[in-house]
Amino acid sequence: MTPRALLAGSLLAAMAALLPISAGADSDEDARARFAAGSAAAAAGDFVAALRAFRAALEAGQVGPAVHYNIGVCAWSLGDLDTAQQAFLATADYPAMAPLAHYNLGLVAQRRGDVGAARRWFQMARDGTVAETELNQLSANALDALEPLSKAQAEERQVAVFVAANAGYDDNVALVADGELIGVSDLDSAYGELQMAALAPIGSDFSLQGGAFVLDYADLPELDQAGAQLELRYRPWLGTWRLELGVGYSLNQLVGERFEDQRSLAVGVTRRLGADWRFRGTVAYRDIEGQPPFEGLAGNRLETRLQLRRYLDRQEWQVEYRFEANDRDDPALSPDRHRLELSWRCALGHRLQLTSGLGWRHSSYDTPGLSRNERRMSAVLGLNGPVTRAWEWVLRYDYARNDASLEEFDYSRSRGYAGVQASF
Repeated sequence: MTPRALLAGSLLAAMAALLPISAGADSDEDARARFAAGSAAAAAGDFVAALRAFRAALEAGQVGPAVHYNIGVCAWSLGDLDTAQQAFLATADYPAMAPLAHYNLGLVAQRRGDVGAARRWFQMARDGTVAETELNQLSANALDALEPLSKAQAEERQVAVFVAANAGYDDNVALVADGELIGVSDLDSAYGELQMAALAPIGSDFSLQGGAFVLDYADLPELDQAGAQLELRYRPWLGTWRLELGVGYSLNQLVGERFEDQRSLAVGVTRRLGADWRFRGTVAYRDIEGQPPFEGLAGNRLETRLQLRRYLDRQEWQVEYRFEANDRDDPALSPDRHRLELSWRCALGHRLQLTSGLGWRHSSYDTPGLSRNERRMSAVLGLNGPVTRAWEWVLRYDYARNDASLEEFDYSRSRGYAGVQASF
């Protein structure tokens, strides 16, 4: 038997032995009854019924780590890794259960093939337990067994690639890079677009990310655009926080001529909050060089983002606040901006996914002798579904309405497209 098979068998046996954790005394009678039903079903090997009962106990008011842990084990047994991960993350919020939860999160990551994450979870489990205990030894064995796995995976291609091809219609064409500063054109056109992005890990915490696009307008060749960007990122773990440091460079072209270059520096943190929530905060500084005839774009931008995301069974919610301060050579291109965006994604089954979002933005411009304000509302609706295993079709519609204190800056914009995309 291979080391990997020995490892999997021993860990599954250990999890099964730990399954019947008792309910707390502070749970009410109905919750305790449902928990007991779940324990009985699990003991009989009926993990579908057990998972249903443990979830019912949680909804009935069951408290403590046991119900979360048992939900995780049942979900693991059924191959539902998303639910298992969320349940073990909730278990880890209880200090006494954290090492065992970290160990099981390592199992989840290992089954997904994420060796780096599995190693971190197993290390946390080992370091959080007393030496020579059973869990300490299991965690150490798991770390040892990861070594041949990581070597095997190192021989595989680790680069992740995204490609997309879209065709659509825009009734108020703007420059992609800084169109929100320069404004819209009051011109409409059909268009075609190609996009590509790639991520290449460099060691355990570094990665190189890049992307490029080409945008071609059927009726407005003078607004054809292209661009590319490259970023080096460092994302180490600091306890339960993940630090993000990035340095990047991007350039954008209009009709084959460069009109804007950007150099960026970013710092941020990410942390999970309980089983379902994730917080992310970033601050980014951009040094911008405007090329003729867009010299007024030259200057800098400071941007702060606060993001809160919640993962549910087939759904993902996200709310984001962003503050942007611009200091450009042209005061008319130097707004201070507040943004608030809400987005929702939902898996509909049959690999269909619905995306929707609402946004609000307030901009204030202070120029010599004149100040103005703008308020913009935006909405997006999208749907995507399968073509092949890697490819999927995409439909998307975006709408924006801008109301300004000066009527000449009032506008609306509708943009829709259909296309295909793939991740490799």
